[in-house]
Amino acid sequence: MSWYLHVDMDAFYASVEQVLDPALKGKPVIVGGRSGRGVVTSASYEARKYGVRSAMPGFQAKKLCPQGIFLPNRRRVYSEFSDKVFAILEQYSPKVHPISIDEGLVELTGTERLFGPPLKTTQEIITRIERELGLAASGGLSSSRVVAKIAATLAKPHGLIYVPSGSEQTFLAPLPVESIPGVGPKTHKQLLQRGIKTIGELLKKSGLRGRYLDLEEAGHGERSHDHSIGNETTLDKPLKTREKMEEVLWELVEEVGGRLRREGFYARCITVKIRYTNFKTVTRSRTLYTPTCFDREIFEVTRELLRKNLILGGVVRLLGVGASALLSSGWQESMFDIQKRRSWEKLYHGIDRLRRKYGEEVIGIATPHTRSVDETEREACPSAPPPPELQRR
Repeated sequence: MSWYLHVDMDAFYASVEQVLDPALKGKPVIVGGRSGRGVVTSASYEARKYGVRSAMPGFQAKKLCPQGIFLPNRRRVYSEFSDKVFAILEQYSPKVHPISIDEGLVELTGTERLFGPPLKTTQEIITRIERELGLAASGGLSSSRVVAKIAATLAKPHGLIYVPSGSEQTFLAPLPVESIPGVGPKTHKQLLQRGIKTIGELLKKSGLRGRYLDLEEAGHGERSHDHSIGNETTLDKPLKTREKMEEVLWELVEEVGGRLRREGFYARCITVKIRYTNFKTVTRSRTLYTPTCFDREIFEVTRELLRKNLILGGVVRLLGVGASALLSSGWQESMFDIQKRRSWEKLYHGIDRLRRKYGEEVIGIATPHTRSVDETEREACPSAPPPPELQRR
């Protein structure tokens, strides 16, 4: 029997701010949206009582909650707390899959001898996160990954839902179809047009069931890793210069690269997302000849995509970086490439260990517009081979 725990942090960014400043506890904290044109990235539950939600324009949030405390988005701080959360999860299972900065899946299959029944372990994990970090988390425990995700969402805030094996369909049947991960407004509309309002009605449609809700993975262990890893940020202050945009891109790349390495995957496709103040959004991708999980290589691609696709005079309000077509093995490369990859792996895994132990700020690389990424990383790791363009031919 397989067991999956889905951990979902409650109002993560706002909760971190309340932990760092206890005077904010119990108050309507809103992260992002300070400029009015910016977008809310997180709202405490005190602010949500007034109708404030993530992705809401700042001016609307201020109308709904004029007494709200608006704070800047501090991505590095939240990333540090995220690493601490995942460090706790990794103490209970070797198979922890980060889904986003505030959400992860823990496979508890086979951990009973060490920690006891999965439900007991789940309760212990959630309690530890609150006791050690001061953060509230919600959890869903099931023999199905999909059901665990849905259960964790329903358990918010600060709750736990356990779905015993064999009761998955009973649990799901009365829920609206939009509860299924990946069912957005367009898909929801299509299902409604077919007369399908609840998951129970969907389960009766054998052809559609497999398309929208795969429960067959329950109890069958590992499946292919086909999700993408990404990170984006809505800027409190829109950016006009490419140099500032590249600084933000570098921070996003570091988080994406760190997650790739933590999961043990390499990305074959890199994507950049650019949204302007007029809400025009441009998304561009590049498929790589050799997959990568290294910050410097991901950044070179994202920087080039940014430079090629920036609109002259455009003011940017959101930037995002994504990694997809994830692989753990199975591609061919030259002996030189293998040696280079091993050198970079050694460097980056060392950096990751230091950051997990001492925090994100303990080590870093100079921002890309002040020095080249290649120069700085070669100083940090002299044994790493120079990039191809600097090698003697």
